[in-house]
Amino acid sequence: MDLQLQIAQPTDRKAVAALIHDSTNQWYQQHGLGKIFPAGPESCELFIEVYHKLDDGYHWIARDEQDMIRGSCFFHLRETHLGLGIMNVHPDHFGKGIASRLLSKADELAGDLPIRLLSSALNLDSYSLYRRAGFTPYAIYQDMVIPVPIEGTAFPRLTNGKIRDAQIEDLAAIMQLESELLGISRKRDIEYFLHNTSGIWRIAVWELNGRIEGYLASVAHPASRMLGPGCSYRYDVALDLVNWMLNHHHRGTTPVVLVPVESLELSQTLIKWGAKICELHLAQVKGYAQQPSGIIMPSFLPESG
Repeated sequence: MDLQLQIAQPTDRKAVAALIHDSTNQWYQQHGLGKIFPAGPESCELFIEVYHKLDDGYHWIARDEQDMIRGSCFFHLRETHLGLGIMNVHPDHFGKGIASRLLSKADELAGDLPIRLLSSALNLDSYSLYRRAGFTPYAIYQDMVIPVPIEGTAFPRLTNGKIRDAQIEDLAAIMQLESELLGISRKRDIEYFLHNTSGIWRIAVWELNGRIEGYLASVAHPASRMLGPGCSYRYDVALDLVNWMLNHHHRGTTPVVLVPVESLELSQTLIKWGAKICELHLAQVKGYAQQPSGIIMPSFLPESG
């Protein structure tokens, strides 16, 4: 197949949204799982909208000789690393080297920076792809879905810290948290959450005596109902942030949150709250990655961490 890699254009929006929707849903259904995107293909235009606002010019597609889009990948160049975003290949063209072609673009864009990604542990084809390319897993996360009653939750607070909506003045403290606990810097993303021009985001901080010791972002949209990204020094701070966000951003829905597998207290408490583990994801890196500390809660949107 004669493929051309090129930067996606605004006119490609609907075709890429359909590719994300159809290829992702088909893979999960072929493996006995439900649809990841139950709404129509138009809902997946969210990814294009968000990523083009954050990283215009870093969305690459693979186009064949019939001018059809057969693959797509979003890249996120940040101060400390290159984040590899959602990658999709048309279901009729799995296993034909399209993903490898797109992945090779990451090396070109990253230069000397590490490349980071989050991938499903269920998809051994993509795991093999990343291993061949030189990626190494460094953290494992549990995907946990949490049903939230329309009236909200009644879970008890575990700490006496103050939880509030984050303000632009909190930017430096949030960035310092991620630098200490995860070893990355992504100012552009945190600013995007704080400004929330699309109205689908929320970001909260936990503070005590004026010191911010945890933060959690959240998105509420038909294509993505998720808590994260976020991080904190302790599991009880993370739980209070999750509880706050469930009540303030996800009433009457069933969002997902990714939590580190090594935090037994966090996992057990979420299960007591009615959460169920639905999948595992691997954080992988090509190059150096600081071993995460504290509680890290990554996200699929944006996949820039």
